[in-house]
Amino acid sequence: MDIELNILQNWIQESDNIVFISGADLSAEAGFPDYRIMTQADWARYKYAPDEILRLTFLQRNPFYFYRYYREKILAPVLTAQPSPAHEALAHLEQAGKLRAILTVNIDGIHQEAGSREVLELHGSVMRSWCAKCEKFLDFFYIADSPTHIPYCNVDMCGDYVRPAIVLKEEPYDLALLEKALDYVRAADVLIIDGSALKEFPVPNLMQAYQRHKLVLVNTAPLVFDARAGIVIRNHSFTDIFQQIHWTR
Repeated sequence: MDIELNILQNWIQESDNIVFISGADLSAEAGFPDYRIMTQADWARYKYAPDEILRLTFLQRNPFYFYRYYREKILAPVLTAQPSPAHEALAHLEQAGKLRAILTVNIDGIHQEAGSREVLELHGSVMRSWCAKCEKFLDFFYIADSPTHIPYCNVDMCGDYVRPAIVLKEEPYDLALLEKALDYVRAADVLIIDGSALKEFPVPNLMQAYQRHKLVLVNTAPLVFDARAGIVIRNHSFTDIFQQIHWTR
């Protein structure tokens, strides 16, 4: 076992206050690829960059292209994704009383499918949808199974469009949720971060709020944040990491 994995194993064994921050790399291990990666065929089909499509004003002005992209690049992969052994290991850590919370910028709901309970979805979730007019919340299948390309609300004859409950660009974040995430990080003994999450707000801010020495970064490549970490783990998937380390209650 690598020395970094051995140290991580000891930190996990000794702690009952671990916080894990997940990003795109962990979801990829569950079969949910990064929906922002575009092939040449994608450019021909969707016409716009993902950062443009996933804006509130784009949804309002170009709902046809928004829902085409959303259905094909996000909803379809979610339907086939399955929790990875790493997702299941995190759920077991929580059940063992060691993991306090998962803070995630992922929108796929895979942590909950694996059995994790305390999951703060900082960017929202595709597992919920809501009507922009009457503000009724609906489930994942309302959009997925809609008979029309643009899903419309049929609650009390509302008739407005139904949108995914994710945070689009140009929208505010849930400040109460961010404050709760900060509280978890500030109190954490061990903080483990999926390095891919550091590309997304508010993860760099959360990392800066952590003032202890047991910061673990799992990166595929060097990051400017590495100097702050107590351990940097590379060349290991999360599944590989959790298959090698062991802990007891």
